Amino acid sequence: MYPYKTKQVKCLYRYRLGDVVEVAGFYKGTPKLNFICRRKLILTINIDKNTEKDLQLAVQKGSQPLIKSRAELVDFTSHAKTENQPGHYVVYWEIKGEVNEHILALCCKEIDAAFADHGYVVSRKNNSIGPLELCIVEPGTFKKIMEHFIGNGATMSQFKTPRCITNPVSLKILNLWTVKRFHSTAYM
Repeated sequence: MYPYKTKQVKCLYRYRLGDVVEVAGFYKGTPKLNFICRRKLILTINIDKNTEKDLQLAVQKGSQPLIKSRAELVDFTSHAKTENQPGHYVVYWEIKGEVNEHILALCCKEIDAAFADHGYVVSRKNNSIGPLELCIVEPGTFKKIMEHFIGNGATMSQFKTPRCITNPVSLKILNLWTVKRFHSTAYM
């Protein structure tokens, strides 16, 4: 028997370098961490540089018309599509509830206009970057992406939907399950 008590400490046993976290408080001297975003995640095509925070803010602003429709944004991700010129951003949304196409077209325009990066705005105005594309995916699409990552070794408790996808299998899943596409009319 040991003559002293052992102290059990909960800590991070696995994390990804580059995660930005904030200390939300303490529990018996151990910091409680909130995940904020991934550092260095950048959507870029030309001279634009939009971070995950920029994307989050644009999606929040763009999703405001959904509230009036009593619909809910379940999850989202993005992709910088550069196969064709000019390249453009693609944002994938999974929505809970019914939304008419007029509202979704407005959401698309609002997302595009919400990117405040000077390089993006200039590139959109001179057509170096094409109109943002909003893709609405079938319910359960993001679950399929999670299952793909878990099947390749990720743990469910550690999985977070990537906000910028480059993985070809994930992109294939997103594109196969896309049911509606909208192109922004901002900057026209």
